[in-house]
Amino acid sequence: MTLRELLKLPASLDDKPIIAVPLTLGPTDKLTPFARALQEKNPDIVEWRADYIADEFSQVMVWQQVKAGAQAELSQKNVSAMTEAKKLAEMDRAQEEFNANWPIMNSQIIKELAGSVFNTIGSFPIILTYRTKAQGGQGELSPIEYTTFMVSALHSGYHFAAVDVEYTLASELRDKIIAAAHETNTPVILSYHDFNETRAVDQFITDMSRTGADIIKLAVMPKTVADVQLLLDATQEASVQQPLITISMGLIGQQSRVVGYRYGSEMTFATLDNQQTSAPGQLTIDELLQAWQK
Repeated sequence: MTLRELLKLPASLDDKPIIAVPLTLGPTDKLTPFARALQEKNPDIVEWRADYIADEFSQVMVWQQVKAGAQAELSQKNVSAMTEAKKLAEMDRAQEEFNANWPIMNSQIIKELAGSVFNTIGSFPIILTYRTKAQGGQGELSPIEYTTFMVSALHSGYHFAAVDVEYTLASELRDKIIAAAHETNTPVILSYHDFNETRAVDQFITDMSRTGADIIKLAVMPKTVADVQLLLDATQEASVQQPLITISMGLIGQQSRVVGYRYGSEMTFATLDNQQTSAPGQLTIDELLQAWQK
């Protein structure tokens, strides 16, 4: 099965790969301009990079906001030391209650975050991705928080076209996300990013294919043009059942984003403009289309 078939996307008339656009907006950014640009550029699919926003609504961050508000209110009042101590004790009890109720609140927050994305750009298929800092993203959630976020998002009632799961996540947590994805009929993209070098790419592809993933994604950093060709050749020679997405990052690797489909990479990532890159070396959709015309 091709990646287009797996993601239920229309067939390509010119044999070109799927074009995915990253959505990298934070809590203060507006979705509507992004949605308008999507309609103009019309990519195949959107990758929601939830790591750009989810951490702002983590348990620690939400409690800090609640606590800061209470402390600000208290500081505006001229109270005795005894009254202040009493209020602080009440705050401690409030934190205990907050912690007890957090799982329910967290589930609702995640549902609202997903809803805001789907209600604005839901006319496009959406990949759910939370990229940790270790894998080149913005996310700082703990592995358990990461897993909770992904599972809750998958069960939020909004159907994602696919979910990206980091290969470096502990296998027992990774399997929980994969199980939740398959419960909701969501294909799993298992991804690994190496921002330092290009090494053992054929072995990575083989090892990742032995998990419960439906799609394999490998992105590596080249130091030479030969490294780029190494990745392309490994993609072409890979003997795995899952569709492949392979990327050579940075300026040296840009060509892989253009010609990778000729070697068997079935998706490439491009941006709506040059301000929204989510990985080094990404081209804009216009640049990608122009390159294909040469």
